Amino acid sequence: MSDPHLPSGPELCPKPAPGFCSRCRQTYSGSFGLVICPTCGDRLIPEGYCPVCEDYWALPVGVPCPKHDLPLDALGPPKLQFEVLGKPVRWVTVCHFTDSLAAQAPRIRLEAEGIPTFVDGERMGSRSMYHVATGGVRLRVPDSLASDARIILSQTWSALAAELDLEVEHEDEQEQPQPESHSETVSDATSLRLSLVFFLSVGLPALLLIYLIMRHWPDR
Repeated sequence: MSDPHLPSGPELCPKPAPGFCSRCRQTYSGSFGLVICPTCGDRLIPEGYCPVCEDYWALPVGVPCPKHDLPLDALGPPKLQFEVLGKPVRWVTVCHFTDSLAAQAPRIRLEAEGIPTFVDGERMGSRSMYHVATGGVRLRVPDSLASDARIILSQTWSALAAELDLEVEHEDEQEQPQPESHSETVSDATSLRLSLVFFLSVGLPALLLIYLIMRHWPDR
């Protein structure tokens, strides 16, 4: 199955990193093919890429990122990895969901790992009336990356924390309601009975007395 929205072969080719001038502090896109700064004539330095920021910085490769203190690399953004470029890609289903909203979190997680995704039946799955007819939506990935996608989706934070020897804070379990004892049930029934007797013996006569007084009260 091929996706008409899939980038073509030239779009999948690595793009050159932008360059910056250490003197002018100007940045120039790598698509221009510039090697020398057009302002001062100094040689342009390729910018380093931070995988956490997902952006380039006007700093050389190997310098720590100003935000995350990680060395900037020259790899750039993750590229779509396909075995054969320019040919139709076979998409396989890795997960089923009842609606398109439930598929968003796994889709974002896979795309963050550089795996392209395709939600099959997304438009039909957005209508609850079509859930039964369509069987929900299917999260699809390229066949060559299906095994990696299944591994990523099978990972949980608990397993990752155990692998990294991190402490996982579990939420306090909700207290289970304890069954009421027989004595408490009898006490509640007795209290209800006494309240009813008090109302019939005191409250109701008082209401009737007030009603009679207000009715026969002489008009002034």
